[in-house]
Amino acid sequence: MRLPFTKMTILQKSICHWLSSNQFLLLAISLLSVLLLLFVNVSVVEMFDSISLTSDSSIISEVVFILTLVLIVIIPLPIVHKGIVPVAIASIGIPLLYAGTVIPITASSSSISTSTEEILFIIEGYFLLGVSMIAFSIISAYKPSLLYVKNRPKDTGVMSLEEYPLWDEIDEGANHVVSVGRFDDEVNIPLKNLMNEIETYLLWRYSYVLVAIHGIRYLANPNSYVPYSSFIFRDENGRMIGKGRFSSYLV
Repeated sequence: MRLPFTKMTILQKSICHWLSSNQFLLLAISLLSVLLLLFVNVSVVEMFDSISLTSDSSIISEVVFILTLVLIVIIPLPIVHKGIVPVAIASIGIPLLYAGTVIPITASSSSISTSTEEILFIIEGYFLLGVSMIAFSIISAYKPSLLYVKNRPKDTGVMSLEEYPLWDEIDEGANHVVSVGRFDDEVNIPLKNLMNEIETYLLWRYSYVLVAIHGIRYLANPNSYVPYSSFIFRDENGRMIGKGRFSSYLV
């Protein structure tokens, strides 16, 4: 009974692998599709007044509809495997692109009494907003660092337990003494004591903080206790280096 589910899972993995392997080719095709859609949009706007007077207006409308749908299906392909945030942003931009392209056709073939200026103003706003949302989704998928808020935890992308072991000294009580060779009788203090006031306010963003303890780099839980001689690593901007608690690029 579970065989269909297994096959579906394998199929999904195969699709995701193919998308990942060809993501830059798909990105180039997606950008080309946006340019072609822009050309279609400009052409439709230029023909706005003459579409309803043309004997082949129905054929033109069908061609525009089909071409717009094909291009819009291609545009999100490089981001469908990049997570829910880029997909959600693109799902807002795609209907706007479609509306900004086909509204002139619909208005020309109907008895809508809205003035030409108003219609052109609406479709221009829809199309530009749709392009902006698509650009925003691509940036969030391929260059999310551009969207980082100030004081976001700096994550190098290579922090791992193999390179930086976890420091597991979490104490529910008061300070205590440790015995580690030449560091005998060194008092442990809360890691928060090594932070300034602003850093403690931003601590909710971190799952781990990179700390030097007895000359060794550890990833320490923000609530852990560390030896008094420890210090926190910071980047060139003075921000603590560590692992972000949230995977979203908008937090």
